[in-house]
Amino acid sequence: MQVGLVTGRSRVDLQEFPDPVPEPGKAVVQIAYCGICGTDVHAYQSGAPYNPAICGHEWCGTVVAPGNSVDLREGDRVAIGIAGACGRCATCRRGDPEHCETAFAGLIGQGPLAAPHGGFASSIAIDAARLYRLHDAIDDVQGALLEPATIALHAVRRTPIRLGDCVVVIGAGPIGLLLAQCARAAGAGALVVVEPQPGRRELAGRLGADLLVNPSDEEAGERIAAFTGRVGADVVFECAGIPATIDTAVTLSRRGGAVSLVGVPTAPASIDAATWLVKEIRLTSSLGYLREEFDLTQALVQDQRLNLAPLHSATVGLAGLAGAFESLASTPEDIKILVDPNA
Repeated sequence: MQVGLVTGRSRVDLQEFPDPVPEPGKAVVQIAYCGICGTDVHAYQSGAPYNPAICGHEWCGTVVAPGNSVDLREGDRVAIGIAGACGRCATCRRGDPEHCETAFAGLIGQGPLAAPHGGFASSIAIDAARLYRLHDAIDDVQGALLEPATIALHAVRRTPIRLGDCVVVIGAGPIGLLLAQCARAAGAGALVVVEPQPGRRELAGRLGADLLVNPSDEEAGERIAAFTGRVGADVVFECAGIPATIDTAVTLSRRGGAVSLVGVPTAPASIDAATWLVKEIRLTSSLGYLREEFDLTQALVQDQRLNLAPLHSATVGLAGLAGAFESLASTPEDIKILVDPNA
């Protein structure tokens, strides 16, 4: 079986792996679609060693061999997620199951919950604890987008938004576009998206943003103040993953406002700590999600408060995987390319 892996800078290879077989506690899933994540693209651009277990971690498919799992049956449509809290690690025992060390290790491709490769493959064997059923109303394209959508939902749930707040989202990549919709569902009043790329900015508008700001040719703080009549936003989400925009998030926030770090910077960031102190910024950060949040995300998709389809830019087979990576690395118009490994 061929599996697509990032093996170096600007390099994606198809490597041979044994066909997966069911093992105790593990189910075999035939993959329908796997999304290419920004993390995958960053690895492609940097050439840094990349864990094969997370190379392709946004997928859905159908169970073809449930193993000895009592919760799954052959034919079940499922998607990949995080396992529930183990209840045994040190963090669980101290009463913080939301930060279970075992579940998080599996999420980042480590420990017994990790698979030998990611979802750029026709099928995969993975611990059944990491699979959850897709609702019948969720199609396969939506199913492959649920993982990043749940990341966005988790970030919003960790951040204090009050009904009517002015919310700013920096960066209109997949996570930013999903997060803006979740913020609206959480009660955001004025919803602002800051994004230099015109196509992504336009899509943010179609998905419900009230104000679109191009930081390349206008001062974002002044534009937001003129639009809202307020000095500074109540909540700012940093979704660009650019070191400089971390401090920008604080600049755009009001005194006493909240800043939520969601994008993962690829380099160290410098901040003006005095401004953070003077403004008494409430800082939160998020990485990943909780098991129960997948059901919440599916519910938002079903009642159309979360629109996933417009993010789907294209679909390729494994033969087109390298070209898709290059396109995402060089063409900002692309939002989310899905891989159909059986095409």
